Amino acid sequence: MGGSSKTSAPSSQYVDLSPWSYAWWWFILLAVHLITGGYNAAFALFYYELKDTYLYRTLEYSRIGMLAKDHPTITVVNALMASMHGGCALLMVGGSLWRRELVFSLVAPENGENSSTRTKVQAFDDRVSSRLESMKRHTSQVYSRVWGRRGFLGVNGRSFHAILLGRELLETLLQTIQAYRMSWYLPRMLLNRFYLFLLVLNCWSSVFIYSLLKRDEARKRFYCLVSDCIIDLVSSIGIPLIVVISYIGDYDSELKGFQLEYWYDDVWSARVLNEFQMVLVVSWSDLISRTVFSIGLIATTTNLKELLRKVPVKGSKRRVSAADNAMTFNKSKKMEVIHQIRSTVRLTREPSKLVKVGSGNYTGTGLRTRREQNLLFLAHIVFGAWGVVVLGLHIQASVQPELPQCALQVRPWAVTEPACYLAILDCYHLGISDKKAEVQAKWSEFDRSTVVTLAIRHCTALEVPDSIADFHLTTGIKLYNSTIYEWGASAAVTNTNHPALIWLYFVRVHLPDGRLPEGIMSTDFPTNLYDLEFTYTNVREVPDDLDTKWLIGTTVYFEYSELTSIPSVILRLDPYSISFTGSPITELSPEVFEVPDLVYMYLGSIPIQDLPPDVTNLSPALGYLYLTDTNVSFFWSWIDPLVEKTLGWPRAPLLMGGSKYCAELEKITRGESTTFSVPPLPGYSILMDASEENRDTVLHTANCDMENAVPVYPIDLEDRVSALQ
Repeated sequence: MGGSSKTSAPSSQYVDLSPWSYAWWWFILLAVHLITGGYNAAFALFYYELKDTYLYRTLEYSRIGMLAKDHPTITVVNALMASMHGGCALLMVGGSLWRRELVFSLVAPENGENSSTRTKVQAFDDRVSSRLESMKRHTSQVYSRVWGRRGFLGVNGRSFHAILLGRELLETLLQTIQAYRMSWYLPRMLLNRFYLFLLVLNCWSSVFIYSLLKRDEARKRFYCLVSDCIIDLVSSIGIPLIVVISYIGDYDSELKGFQLEYWYDDVWSARVLNEFQMVLVVSWSDLISRTVFSIGLIATTTNLKELLRKVPVKGSKRRVSAADNAMTFNKSKKMEVIHQIRSTVRLTREPSKLVKVGSGNYTGTGLRTRREQNLLFLAHIVFGAWGVVVLGLHIQASVQPELPQCALQVRPWAVTEPACYLAILDCYHLGISDKKAEVQAKWSEFDRSTVVTLAIRHCTALEVPDSIADFHLTTGIKLYNSTIYEWGASAAVTNTNHPALIWLYFVRVHLPDGRLPEGIMSTDFPTNLYDLEFTYTNVREVPDDLDTKWLIGTTVYFEYSELTSIPSVILRLDPYSISFTGSPITELSPEVFEVPDLVYMYLGSIPIQDLPPDVTNLSPALGYLYLTDTNVSFFWSWIDPLVEKTLGWPRAPLLMGGSKYCAELEKITRGESTTFSVPPLPGYSILMDASEENRDTVLHTANCDMENAVPVYPIDLEDRVSALQ
């Protein structure tokens, strides 16, 4: 290793380094603690604040990660990991400042002699009799036996190989699980191959190192520990950090989440649904795995610190001397102690009768029996074979063919069919005629149970086959620019077959006779499907029993449909949000504004002249009413409770851009008029009072920006992404 200083005899206990090399490794180990501790601290802060953000609402809706009730535990665990790494870094920096040289701790390093020898030396000091000194000596003794470099957990302890193998076995198992999950969730082949390369190299490292370095036991241990440190670092923070960095540009810090339109992008949303499984804590076992990697880093770096030793550049020798730490003795006792020390050191340096295993590569390990050396040799062979198996699984997965209908293809291990989590059936580009047999043939080319998002585009007479029931993990289905010829009950989306389904979008879709297909109205409706959006469709009627099939509290949008009124069955669904933007609705019933749990109401670009006068029980949950591009010019007094409860809100509750009301309000604000066309008489809202005293209330309540005069569904984005090129 570059920078090492040569001594008269190779050390079996230390890796001797020149001052420059020692400083280099000091800064590397400090950086490991700072990076890992900083990541854990940031992760703890992230989970501490997550539950109150828009990001959490979208993640919870998409079923990604653990629920808010579990966040305190995740926060505490990561804070503990951060404090442990911070403590290690503090010991390095504090010890170096205290001793005015680069060291790894406040405690002076051991010089290689048995710690029990130093205890014997100190035992001769009959002047040390106080209880404080006795406790100090006892604590030091316990520390040396457990954490000292020759202690139970020490790098030169008798249990080093057993502990290292146990740790490697656990970590390699968890790293293999992580590599397997990456093969399912990450379509980034370069990142998958990089991590697999590290995993396989770590499995093979012991075999290579013990074959190449022969008898230099200190360097064997050093390189094994470095290999462990690298894979632990990448496992604990490397993979999540790489994924997160790719989404930083999309994050809106003011919104504390991602803009809504991103979630309508098939590729982006499908990536997030999968890749965030590798970033967020998704289970208790996942949290334990991350903790093991973080603690493994501390254990590995601690052993590395015990191995490294700085020696002068000019070849000065490092001698073992117990007198360095001994107290002043009278001459007779001092000579007696020195004699005992020399005897002990001599015994420890006597060559052991070791059995050669693996061409002598295991004779310097400190293992004294054939059984122990054979077990170590066998363990290294097992790890090497493990690496071969993992590499074979990856190669088998990599040779799966690429399919045009798999827009985002993953390569999970040990599967017989290609897997993709974004499947796009583009009838035009695939050159199929939309018949059941052809659709079925294209879907049968990949494993349908792996698909997260299913999109169907540019089909002129789509017949949906029964095999749609095989999309068990699918969270969303989108039809774009297509005509549905047949989607019968036998091919219906059901809770039995689609338990993960959370959204269903029809965009620029033509339906037979303007009616909803039987395939989306099963009595076994998916219990998580709360988002149904129909934008630019020819829907002109809905069944009266829809409230017995669709979920109560759902979000329902019929934007730019052919509905001439808002069906009462939709109101009986007690929706959370409704939109009839752009539909030819000329009149609104009072019941529309009395839905108990309705929060968002989008009624822009519909040909109404005014609002109903006799709303008696305005929805207490109503927060936002969109009346953009309408002829509404005044409000009745029933709207005042909404005005009053939202005065302290940061956003205006009435979105009126392009309406007659806003046209009159703009004239008033410009000084061209002093009143609305409808005077503030009894029965009318306070929003009709244009006086200076009431002007702030009016301006806070009504937002006249034209940017809100668009459908909820981002149709422009969809057309850019999905339209025929």
